[in-house]
Amino acid sequence: MTFLKPNRGRLAIGIVVVIALFVVGGLVVGFGQQVMLAREMRTEEDRLELAVATEQTRHEELTALSEYVGSDEYVEEWAREEAKMAKPDEVVVIPMATDEGPTPETQPENTATPEPRPFWIEWWELLFGVAE
Repeated sequence: MTFLKPNRGRLAIGIVVVIALFVVGGLVVGFGQQVMLAREMRTEEDRLELAVATEQTRHEELTALSEYVGSDEYVEEWAREEAKMAKPDEVVVIPMATDEGPTPETQPENTATPEPRPFWIEWWELLFGVAE
């Protein structure tokens, strides 16, 4: 049995092709990872831009509130509403709380309260129903 001698030129080309495939494969995998990383970074950038916009709006609201609190208008409103103060020649009116219950004129005069029933009758009715 005779073995064919491998052609050194073909063997070298095969090795070069295999090495080239590994290099290209590594480059493709690396490029894919970079694309995925760029996509994640873009998503994170969008999320952070939204957070910055939200905080910018909150900052503007707090700045406006700070300016309002420092104004004479706020001091006057606080004095009238919270401290119940008045300007000279003004009268502070504080409404009295009204009772929401029924007045004696609207209550019926002849309301008879039913007598309490023994507990065993209520149990009997719960277990066996109301006797008619």
